[in-house]
Amino acid sequence: MLCIPEAIMAKGFGAQPEKQLGYVLMLMPQADAYAAKFSLDYLGEGGTFIGITNLLEDAQVWKSIPQAKKALVKHYSDFLIEQQQSGEEPRVHLKRLKRSKSGKLTTELVETLGLLPEDV
Repeated sequence: MLCIPEAIMAKGFGAQPEKQLGYVLMLMPQADAYAAKFSLDYLGEGGTFIGITNLLEDAQVWKSIPQAKKALVKHYSDFLIEQQQSGEEPRVHLKRLKRSKSGKLTTELVETLGLLPEDV
């Protein structure tokens, strides 16, 4: 009888783990609102659209945490400053975006950022 270690037998079989797709910015945690894909152009004006969506599948995905933080400062700082001026304490949730084995998109909190994140 041939003896095969369990680690070798299990490779390629069984449940597949969740696949990490990147990182998303939840700009308004109280409303489940994410930074929208730059390619979305709801107004038909052409060019880059920088907006907000409550649909996870329409959220902009960044490959790394530093990329997401730089985009927050570059594209969304005016939005955060407006929130602060209206009396709200701007909080952005940086979340890891995953796709479950069933195909459902899920997120996992990585970090909560203030007005301007450090490490940018």
